[in-house]
Amino acid sequence: MNVKLKIGLVFLALSILLLGIKVDDEFDDSTLFVKYKPSFQMYFKSPLGMQDLPANYPKELRAEENTYNQFVRDKHWSDQPFFDVSISAILILGTFYFMFMGIKNQIHFTKFYQN
Repeated sequence: MNVKLKIGLVFLALSILLLGIKVDDEFDDSTLFVKYKPSFQMYFKSPLGMQDLPANYPKELRAEENTYNQFVRDKHWSDQPFFDVSISAILILGTFYFMFMGIKNQIHFTKFYQN
């Protein structure tokens, strides 16, 4: 495995851990955002929407709402719009570039230098 492919895999892992898709609870719009801490959860949607939390709300949905609040509604270091766009672009474009070049070099090496 060549160096570009290894770098591409690191970029892919970082993209999975640090990027997420949040769904606006009012307008149902999906946007890409940078998570404030690594997490394997990629999709964040509020089960309540714009409603208040009722007292008899199920425990599983309450946990999902708390996760949504923790990653999307609460303010963190990653809440700057320019930061979201720039880090997302670097991770996504870096992943595509290094994976493509690494796979291309691996195929070229295997095809022409195999015994």
